[in-house]
Amino acid sequence: MNQDEVRFRLLRNNDVPPTNPFGLAYRFGLQNTTGNLIAGTQETDGTISFDFSLKVKQEREGEQPVFTGSFASGPREDRFVYLSWRAAESGKWINRIKARLASIDWTMVRDSQEQNRPITADLSGWSPGDTRKFVAWYLG
Repeated sequence: MNQDEVRFRLLRNNDVPPTNPFGLAYRFGLQNTTGNLIAGTQETDGTISFDFSLKVKQEREGEQPVFTGSFASGPREDRFVYLSWRAAESGKWINRIKARLASIDWTMVRDSQEQNRPITADLSGWSPGDTRKFVAWYLG
């Protein structure tokens, strides 16, 4: 892995959308910046995992890491990645959950790189518009 990349993993206990009032058939996955959904991997315990990497850079001395890449959405100061559900037939979004990256510091980035462990978050139970603004990132 390059010094300018860091590995990530998102977890979710199932693929059921938090809301789906019309019972639409759906696709679930990690959303890239062009709107495509990347399927996860079903683990033996039923958890769905999404492994990906982002580029990381420091724009100014003392600032938080800035993440870029095909899964990093949002403005520089509030980047996030999406887990998303899209209606299979119409292609319209049913739900999207943001996993904000702002709480990840340089210590976590360097530890992840040195130990070759992904920065991980469990989004089980999260829903769109969740009042918990930041996820609890940890080394997986």
